[in-house]
Formats: sequence, structure tokens, C-alpha cells
Amino acid sequence: MKQFETDKQYKLIEKAIQILEQHAKSFAGQHTGTEPKLAELARHLHTSPYHLQRTFTAWAGLSPKQFFHCLQKDHARKLISSGKSMLQATNDLGLSSSSKLHHLMLKFEALTPGEIKNEGLNQIITIGQASSPFGQVFVGLTNKGINSLEFETPELTYESWKNEIEKLYPKATFNESHSTTDKLIQQIFHRADHQAFDFHLHLRGTPFQLQVWQALIHLPLGQLASYQQIATRVGKPSASRAVGSAIAKNPVAFLIPCHRVIQATGELGQYRWQTERKKALHLWEQGQITAQVNAA
Repeated sequence: MKQFETDKQYKLIEKAIQILEQHAKSFAGQHTGTEPKLAELARHLHTSPYHLQRTFTAWAGLSPKQFFHCLQKDHARKLISSGKSMLQATNDLGLSSSSKLHHLMLKFEALTPGEIKNEGLNQIITIGQASSPFGQVFVGLTNKGINSLEFETPELTYESWKNEIEKLYPKATFNESHSTTDKLIQQIFHRADHQAFDFHLHLRGTPFQLQVWQALIHLPLGQLASYQQIATRVGKPSASRAVGSAIAKNPVAFLIPCHRVIQATGELGQYRWQTERKKALHLWEQGQITAQVNAA
């Protein structure tokens, strides 16, 4: 399976998103507008138009021009105000809707009180890092499934993440295998077909945190929700702040899609693994849906 490129590719895309987003805001609420020319965008990014077009299309599933028009529609605000899914919003643009969407099947299991108390005794935890479309990710696996998946940030390096895991499970045996985690990450972000991958999560959290994370898992690709909506889903409509706290402690990025939770105003809001990465995740998913619908 083809390996994803390193952070250099993601950083190029991240900067392109920032520029396209700035232009899109200038035309908010309009159906048409003047997007930045490919050559102009490439010049700002210190690369060639050909390389930018090829890299961007491979990463997002659509061209910078198509991506700009998606941004213009202000999907996040539209979704939160109308309750429509990203696919429905895309269909509103006159696109086909017969494609099968890529999705993930997740099996969710919590650590038992005994497992938590034992601090990892008799547990073998496989750890490692790998490259994803959004930069480096760090992964921890027990014999029952994924218990940690985090993106690298300036504050969170592989070594600091590794130290945190070891403190959580001081009596566990750690097996470092980057090849194992790389294979897993390739499956998680694989887009070559639309099959459903079957993943297991083995999570440590309070009953309320587990409830919130379970609710997030049920948000499909491209579907956004507010903190209030998640609070309602877990039967505590007045607990938006508690929901926010639980989301902030989510141990498994992307698979437990806390990036799909946005503010009631429609703004994307903050993200534990950098706000720009949250924007990239949101727009990448939007690109996947748009590309799949266009290909149908």
C-alpha cells in the first residue's frame, strides 16, 4: 500500500486551506465568486501550479478550485442551522447522490475497573508512530484494540506522548512497533475503495466520558453537531460544558470524531490537536464526500 507523504505535504495543504478560506470569507453568502487563480495560489505557497494541483487533488479528492467553492457554501453554518448532513448539503448544489460513502465500523469497549486498578499489569501495549494525511500520529494498542491515537503538535512530541502512556499504565509491558502502527494508520485513512473497516477501541474514561465518546462515534463522515446536540443525545441537554470537557479528553483522534463537534454559531471552534488541523479534517471529509458524489 502506498505510504502517505510526510508533514511537508500536510503543511502545504494546511497553508493552502488558510489562503482559500480567507478568499472564501470575502464572498460569504454568494453562490459565485472569484477564487484565487492556481498560479497565484502556487506563488504564495512557493511551489509550482502543477505540483500544487496534483498534491491538493490527491490529498482532498478535488481540485483547489472545487475546494474553494465548497468553502464558499459555508457548510458548517448551513449544517448547524438546517440540520442537514454534509451529503445533503452537497446534493443541494445539484450533484448526484448515488455513491456509497467510505465509512468505519467501530467496536467500543471500556477498560474495566479492575483493569484500571491494575495499572496495566499483564497487559502488552504496542506503541508507535506513523504518517497520516494530517501529519504524524501516535498510536497505542492493547490486545483488545486502540486505546490512544493522537496527532503530533508542537507541545506533543512522540516522546512526551510515550511518557504519558507509560504513566497511565506503569505496570504494562510496552512493545514499540512502528510497522504495526503504520499498517493500522494506512487502513484508517485508506481511500482507495468504499469498504467498511472494522476497528476495536479499548478506552479508559469515566462513565459520562464514555457516553459522550460513544455519541461521537455515531456521527457519520461529514456530519457536524453542536455541543448542545451531543448533550441532548446523551440525555443531558443542560450539560454542554461537561460534554466539552469530555470531548477535550478524547484519547482517540479521528476515529472518535470530536473534530465534527462545532459551536452553536456554526464556527468550528478549538481543537485539542490544533485548530488548523480541525479545519483540515473537516474540509478533507467534505472533499471525500464531494468527490465520491461526483464520481457516482
